[in-house]
Amino acid sequence: MITQVTITNFKAIKQATLDLTPLHLLIGPNDSGKTSVLEAIAAICRSVDHTATESFLGRWQGRELVFSGSDDANLSINIQARDDSGPFLYGVAVEFPTHETSRAHWGLVSYKTGPNTALDLKDDKDWTISAKKHRYMPVHPSTTVELLEHSRRVSDTLWQCWYIRWSARNLALPVALNPRRRFRIEGNGFGLATLIDDLLNYDRESFANLEREFVGIFPNVRSIALVQQAGFDSPVDQADETLKLNTAPGKQITFRLKDSKHDLPASQAAEGMLYVLGYLALMYLPEPPRVLLIEEPENGIHPNRVGDIVRILRRLVERHPETQVVLTSHSPYLVDAFEPQEVTWCHRNTESGEVELTRLDTIPEVQRGLKVFSLGEIWTGELEPQPAETE
Repeated sequence: MITQVTITNFKAIKQATLDLTPLHLLIGPNDSGKTSVLEAIAAICRSVDHTATESFLGRWQGRELVFSGSDDANLSINIQARDDSGPFLYGVAVEFPTHETSRAHWGLVSYKTGPNTALDLKDDKDWTISAKKHRYMPVHPSTTVELLEHSRRVSDTLWQCWYIRWSARNLALPVALNPRRRFRIEGNGFGLATLIDDLLNYDRESFANLEREFVGIFPNVRSIALVQQAGFDSPVDQADETLKLNTAPGKQITFRLKDSKHDLPASQAAEGMLYVLGYLALMYLPEPPRVLLIEEPENGIHPNRVGDIVRILRRLVERHPETQVVLTSHSPYLVDAFEPQEVTWCHRNTESGEVELTRLDTIPEVQRGLKVFSLGEIWTGELEPQPAETE
């Protein structure tokens, strides 16, 4: 599990450190650095199995990922993490050459194992990384065995990071059968139908439990069915999240309703039904990603339902302790489902304008306010500035 992240010179963040819990929430107004934090975590996770350029999500070129107020072409992301063997560090420094339009090069990879978990990496052993073969190359060949063990620990902790910005429209699409997408859903939501089909074929008992929980949340549904239908196919695990569709034989999710002779195809279902089904599917994956990064899971969900989403995610990390979930939100209803130590407030310093990350359990006003108000009320009423009144 990642316990701490330090981000330097990346997008909206000049320098900031974030302490993480197994399930952690980032809150704050627009342009407060929440997405920059998620994308930084995604980049360092993807560095274990992607090239430098592919590790950064979305479309970018040149130095667009470097903090705008910096004259330096470099950025760095360092993490402190813990596994069964204890704490360890891992960090990447990335150079963006000014003469390149859309390329990046890894700089140094620093690491340390053992009881000393300080995040000052300057005195640690340094390693270079080969983006072509994507293998760690030690500066000191005599320590190759130590390096390989550290690489294994890093990979086991950060392996298969999923960045989720689901849309109901993509979740509802019929999906072509593609072996490369087995037990996978894309960050934009595409692939839910075949993910549900994979769960059904892999473990019928787990699928029955998933279906039972879904029906408990939506009692008008009798069962979930997968119907053969021409589906769409799209590239798997692409950093650019533009949906590129081709057609092929596939599957469509259909909800069979109580007291009705007609089925409800996913394309006609309420958005909240699709989002809940997607999060339940993640919980029942036989081997979920090590890190799940989720943008605003309350979108398309009734305020009374956002607590269901948090309960599902909390059970996911309990069911799979090796998985960690970090999410962002603007919903005070969702904040209410968290403890103060699980929430970090992203905001800009009123004087310098720089992004700061403050965990709610370190703010005295929060501790005092919890005697009277909910955590969401404290955030929206005490921490966030109120909009100016207009005449």
